[in-house]
Amino acid sequence: MKKITLLFLIGQFIIFILSFVSKDGISLLSYINNSFYIGGLLLLVGGIVYIFRTGSFDFFTSSMRKVLATKNTRDDLDSMRSPSEVFSTSPRILFLTGIPILVMMFIAMAFYYS
Repeated sequence: MKKITLLFLIGQFIIFILSFVSKDGISLLSYINNSFYIGGLLLLVGGIVYIFRTGSFDFFTSSMRKVLATKNTRDDLDSMRSPSEVFSTSPRILFLTGIPILVMMFIAMAFYYS
């Protein structure tokens, strides 16, 4: 829990820095835009890790390796690792950090449009 809180605070700090550096300056709209980028990026990367980790692309990569392999490398195909073995990390931390950032964005949008 401490790690997720720390990553959330780091994400908020990055959003603040991006808002400060942007041409609009520090504003609510700039915060909304940058938090959408950061939160969306975290959820996108978490989704990609989740898809690769569940083994969805194992069959695709093994079949593409067989089709594109030359005669000399066909023996090495069995020793290559599948993508589900490569992505052994859990996407949970990315989801649990990205979702609160997007929730904060929606709260900021409610203040902006009210």
